[in-house]
Amino acid sequence: MEEKSTCINSNAFEYPGYCSPVGMATSEYSKNKHPKGTKRFVGVDLSKQSCYVCIIDLTGKVSIHEKFSLRSTNRNKLYGILQEGDLVLMEASTGTFTIARSMNKLPGIVACVVNPHTTHINETKKKTDKEDSLFLARLIFRTPVEELQLVSIPSDQEMANRDVVSHYRKIDELHTQLVNRLHALFFDKGFPEAGKAHNLHSKNGRISAIESCFGSKREYSFPKRIAKDLAKELTLFEDLQDSGERQMARIVLQDDRTATLLGSIPGIGLKTMAAFIAFVGDIDRFANPKQLAAYCGLVPRVYQSGQKDSARKITKEGQAALREYLVESVFAMTKTNFDFPLKQKFLEMKQRMGGRKAAVAIARKLVVIIYSMLKNGTLFTVEDETEKEELAAYHARKHLPVIGRYNQIRQSCKDYPMLKEKTKTMYTNELGVMKILQQGA
Repeated sequence: MEEKSTCINSNAFEYPGYCSPVGMATSEYSKNKHPKGTKRFVGVDLSKQSCYVCIIDLTGKVSIHEKFSLRSTNRNKLYGILQEGDLVLMEASTGTFTIARSMNKLPGIVACVVNPHTTHINETKKKTDKEDSLFLARLIFRTPVEELQLVSIPSDQEMANRDVVSHYRKIDELHTQLVNRLHALFFDKGFPEAGKAHNLHSKNGRISAIESCFGSKREYSFPKRIAKDLAKELTLFEDLQDSGERQMARIVLQDDRTATLLGSIPGIGLKTMAAFIAFVGDIDRFANPKQLAAYCGLVPRVYQSGQKDSARKITKEGQAALREYLVESVFAMTKTNFDFPLKQKFLEMKQRMGGRKAAVAIARKLVVIIYSMLKNGTLFTVEDETEKEELAAYHARKHLPVIGRYNQIRQSCKDYPMLKEKTKTMYTNELGVMKILQQGA
């Protein structure tokens, strides 16, 4: 047990490069909640209906290794076996954060969540839930908390914000699917021009398209009925989208500083701001831009074997809603009526690799830019004087649904004067954005 004590007290801070920001914060939280030190190390492997719990004492001996129900009526039995001085480790999965938050509310209990990709738990020879709980208990017993790649546990408000963004992102996807079905129906019945002649994204446009294409012809009576049903569903989804914009506006107004910084980037709108505030939150939990890009799923898969070293398609891990909104922001950026280096870079890359790949590549650069802006407290800017005037004019006319003008958010932000002054003290890189103090990407 002396080896464990030495590892925690000295080694973790002798090699700070091995420590993660969330791990450091969890370590401080554990010291405050465990003034007499950690007494037991608990590994919990969760499934849908149940979980296995393994508890190791200070001598390294397994004292409890049992299965517990996760049903809401029986969950108190799980919490009942925990004692003051317990340090609990779980893998990030569906429902993990709810359990972890409940455990952290108990006196003397510290629960933390680890990134499953960093534990190598799938490489074990015996892969069962019971063995996984033992693996996690041994991992937290042997490894200093600072060195574990822990995941930040969101608060109740953060989880509510994430649920809002994810839900209304799915509503947008279902709306797009219905519009495509309506397009396919018109095309199948011999009216391929319906999509261009009428705006199928609006209620009046759909009514006009149905009447002009199908009319009162008897042979089109059933396709007309299908089209009307699809139109009704689309109207319902559009009402839900309006409700979603109101909910996302509330999220944006919760953090006017982040909204002011993100809104200064051309192309970034209400939904991207809300997604960033909901899923990223405190930028300090990411040690560098690469971690943030990996969290967004915008880094390539790497394949190495012998002398072969290749980068493949992006991982698409992490938060899908955030990633998609960032890519959409790149396309929105190209619709601005003035040029600036980041837009020019996209148009240049588009010629070489196509629009979608170029948008993903620029979204990756955009994440690095946003990391720098949030970390340093600087607004988006450009170096050329003419472009600066055009950017200021863009900010003056930029409109956000429900909220109104972007300048209204900027003026209501008490930190804006400081952000503006800080921006003037920085210098720009080749893309015309703030030079990152700690580049990392």
